[in-house]
Amino acid sequence: MLAAMSGMPGTIQQPAPGVSLGSSDYRPSPISSSATLSHPSDSPEPCIVADLRIDNRDELVGELGLPLTASDDEVLLYAWMRWNFTVVDHLIGGFAFACWDPRRQTFFLARDHGGERPLHFARSLGPHGGFAFASMPPGLCALPDIADRVNVEGVAHYLAALSPRGTGTFFEGVERLPPAHWMKVSPAGVEIRRYWHALDAKPIRYPRDSDYVDDFRERLDRAVRVRLVGAEGIASQLSGGLDSSSVTVTAARLLAAQGRRITSFTAVPVPGYDGSALFGRFGDEGPMAAEVAALYPNIDQVPVNVSGRDLLAASCRDMRLTGQPTFNPTNMLWIETILDAMRSRGLGVLLQGAGGNSTISFGGLIGLSDLLRRGQWLKLFRLTRDLRAGGYTSWRGAASWATGWLVPQWLRRIYHPDMHAFSLSYTAVHPQLAAEYRLKEKALSEFYGVERSTESVRRSLDYYDPGVSNGAAAAAWQIEQRDPTQDKRIFEFCLGIPIEQYLVGAQSRSLIRRAMQGRLPDSTLRRTTRGLQSADWYLTVGGARPQLSAELTRIERSPLARRVLDTARLRTLLDTWPGSGYHTSPVSDVWHLALTRGIAAGSFLAQYDPEMRNDA
Repeated sequence: MLAAMSGMPGTIQQPAPGVSLGSSDYRPSPISSSATLSHPSDSPEPCIVADLRIDNRDELVGELGLPLTASDDEVLLYAWMRWNFTVVDHLIGGFAFACWDPRRQTFFLARDHGGERPLHFARSLGPHGGFAFASMPPGLCALPDIADRVNVEGVAHYLAALSPRGTGTFFEGVERLPPAHWMKVSPAGVEIRRYWHALDAKPIRYPRDSDYVDDFRERLDRAVRVRLVGAEGIASQLSGGLDSSSVTVTAARLLAAQGRRITSFTAVPVPGYDGSALFGRFGDEGPMAAEVAALYPNIDQVPVNVSGRDLLAASCRDMRLTGQPTFNPTNMLWIETILDAMRSRGLGVLLQGAGGNSTISFGGLIGLSDLLRRGQWLKLFRLTRDLRAGGYTSWRGAASWATGWLVPQWLRRIYHPDMHAFSLSYTAVHPQLAAEYRLKEKALSEFYGVERSTESVRRSLDYYDPGVSNGAAAAAWQIEQRDPTQDKRIFEFCLGIPIEQYLVGAQSRSLIRRAMQGRLPDSTLRRTTRGLQSADWYLTVGGARPQLSAELTRIERSPLARRVLDTARLRTLLDTWPGSGYHTSPVSDVWHLALTRGIAAGSFLAQYDPEMRNDA
C-alpha cells in the first residue's frame, strides 16, 4: 500500500492483533508533520497515524501543558488523550489522521475543515469484513479485494463536471472521507458524520463597514502567518487575480519583517499565443502579476510556460499519482512546471489562493436575491444601478441573480438563453451512458438550480476538495501546498458576515477590494475581468495531436473506454482541428474541454480495463 502511493520507505506498527498502521514521511518542514506515527512512551495506547499541520499549535501547547518544542504529531496525540472523539473541535490546520483506541476497539478517522489532506477507505474486505484506509486511492487499489474496479458512474459524473456525491471515488470499493467529516469503525459498524460546516458559522455583525475590513485583514494575516511556520523555502502561485495576489503580498509583508524572501511563480502563455481570451477574461497574467511583485522588494517573480513539456505524459503521471483521470490536462502542465521549478530551487511550501472564490473574494451578486426576499426593493434597485455603472453586472444579469430562486427551472429554461441552448458538448461521455445517468438533467439542475445565497455557497464548498492534488504534490515532489483562504477562521468570518458586505461601494467582491487597499496595485483592485488559465491551450493541444492520436488508438481497443466515452467523436475532433475561434465557447468547450478530458479519461479507463491488462 505504501509503495503504491509514494514508492518511499515506510514504517509499520502493529498495536494489536489484526491492526496495522503504516506511513511514509516526506517531512517538508521541522514542524509540519506528514504521515507520522505516535504513541505515548509509557503506554501501549492509543496509537495514531497522521498527515497533519496544526495551525493553532501555540494555543494547544499552552492548553495541554506541552513544551514549546512539541511537534504537531505530539500535540495531536495529547489532544486526543484530552478530548477523544471531540478532538476535531479543537484543531485548526490541514490534517488527516486515524487513531486506534484499543480500550474501545475503535478506529477514529478525520479530515480537516477545508480538505487540505486526503483520506480514503475501504470496508467489508475479505471474508471477515476487514477495513483499510490510505491517504490516496492507489494505496487501497493495491489490495486484492479492490483490484482496480472502475466506478463507471463516478467517471461519467466527473466528466460532466458534477459535484462529488457522497463518499464515492473512481474505483468500486474505494471511498473518500469528505472534508470536515469524521468516521468511527468498530465491531458495531461504521459511522460517518460531518462535524463542521462553514454555513453554520455564527453571525458576525459590526456597526461600521470598516470594522469588517479590519477583522478580515487580521484573520488573513494570521492565516498566512501560521502557514509560514516551519518552512525554509516559501513559494506562491501569483496570477493576475485577487486571491493569489492577496496571499502573496500578505506573505511578502510578513516575511520582510524577518528578512526573508518569497519566490512567486506565474504561469504565462507559450510563444506564439495570439492574446485572445474568452469574453470577460484575459489570457496573459504575466504583466498583471509583475505589477503586484514590483511593489514588494522581497518578491522574486518567476514567469513559467509549458514550452517543450509533454501533455500526455503529464496527464498519465497525474493519473498514476491520484488514482483518477486528470480533469484539466492543460492546467496540469503548468502546475507540474511550477512544482519542478520549486524542487530545483529547494522550495518546500507552495502558498495558494485556490479556495478564495468561496471565501475571501466571494462575488456577492447572489446577495441580490436576499434583498428581494427581504422586500428591500428600493435598495435592490439602487445597488443594481450602481453595480451596472461599475461594470459588474447588467440589468438582465442582476434580474437573474435576484429572481433565480423564484422561478421554477422549467420556466427558466424557456427564456434563459444559456439554459435553452445547454448541451453536453463540453464532455466526451458516450451519449447512451449520458442518457442512462441523466447527466444533462443533473448538470442543468446543478449549474442553473434554485439560486439562493446559502445554496450557492454550499454547492461551491461541496465541489471543492483539494486533498488528492495536494497528496500528489507531496508524494511526487515533496512539496506541501498550503491555502490560507481555506483557513477555518477565514471560512467562519466570510460566511458569518452579512452578504451585502461583498457589495459595499457597489462593487462585486467588495470585501477583498477594500481590504487590499494599499497592499495591491489600484489596477488589480479595479479589474473586473478575470484571468484565463491555459489560454494557450490551442497551441499546446495542437502540438500534441500526433501523441494524442496514438493514445486514442490505444484507448479505442478498450471495451470499457468505448462504453464510457464517445471515442468516434474524439477521433473526429482530432481529425478536424479548427483554424480559428479558439476562445469562443463552441470551440473551447469541444476541442479544449471535451477532447483533452476525454483522452485523459480514456487513458485512465484503458489502464484499469481488465481486458487491457496485457496491452503494451
